Amino acid sequence: MANSYTVLADLRAGRCSNTAEVRLLRFWEAKNINKRGQLMSLEMLLIDEQSTLVQGSVPASFQLMFRGRLTEGSVYNLSGFDVTRSSPKFKLSDGPISIHFNEGTTFEKIETTSRMIPTEHFRFQPYEQILELANTGKQLPDVMGELRAIRSTITDRLPGAQRVMLTLRLAGEVDVCVSMFDSLALAFHSKFDGFGREPKIVLVTAINPKIVSGRLYLNGTSATRVFFDCETTVGTEAFNRLPGGGADQGGSSTKVIHAQKIEPLTIAELDNFVLTGDPQVIEFLCTAKESSFTCLKCNLPNAVARLRYRVIFSVSDVTGIAGFVCFDEEVAKLTHVLASEAAQIVVGLIDF
Repeated sequence: MANSYTVLADLRAGRCSNTAEVRLLRFWEAKNINKRGQLMSLEMLLIDEQSTLVQGSVPASFQLMFRGRLTEGSVYNLSGFDVTRSSPKFKLSDGPISIHFNEGTTFEKIETTSRMIPTEHFRFQPYEQILELANTGKQLPDVMGELRAIRSTITDRLPGAQRVMLTLRLAGEVDVCVSMFDSLALAFHSKFDGFGREPKIVLVTAINPKIVSGRLYLNGTSATRVFFDCETTVGTEAFNRLPGGGADQGGSSTKVIHAQKIEPLTIAELDNFVLTGDPQVIEFLCTAKESSFTCLKCNLPNAVARLRYRVIFSVSDVTGIAGFVCFDEEVAKLTHVLASEAAQIVVGLIDF
């Protein structure tokens, strides 16, 4: 006898043998960068006809069973899965439960369906609520705005970790900075180069809001996706609301801002620039004496798939004192020791 049909809102903790009909909105890899990028799981967002959004997870041990079946935007029959309470940290959906695939899970693509399942779903927050979420680790909301500037270490051919910083103007004429690093920055550039023109509207999913030195930064995560202009329904609506319906106006200039020339600064001048300058990628020469350093381990959950070590250097010159934060491989460029190795050294000294 066929399994009975269920909707996601009716799921309860335990193993579910009923069948849910869902659309796969997005999926991504959750990796442990502390173990050289070891795959932990495949994460996904699923939605049903009632617009209930649930995060699903395929453990690394089962990923070969399911990876070849995953096509974003397709509809699936899902049964034989485990239902657990969702994590209260770094949430990508508002529901209380999440879905975990197991060895008995059935996830079969269906070509046609009579059910009206949404093709997109985004979790936008007003600027004030994003500010409230900063540094709390509670939610990974989505943002959409008019593109004002692009700063990139890739186009500027700067050495070290790759970074892209977008300045977006949100509703209410508020400008925010969205930062993307390494593989995410490279993926953005690949999409940007293939788009054929500079977009006007950019939508970024699953950002992690942080306040650094009094400024709000929206950091990309492993769950982040970027959409340009009319690639989404909400993006099309925003694009059409632009002056001239989004059409190019005469005299428009590029939004790409290249790195400035390298300038020597004192610690005091650098502190003042960080506190008062606009967010941007820029290089300075600053000569100072290292007085101490602290090495910490940053534990972040599977939703963002980051386990990182950071080192905080305290440096000084005759004008003042400043702290510099470096992560993982960046530390090796300064000390020839990875941050994770430095942490073990510090632990060993404490134990001794």
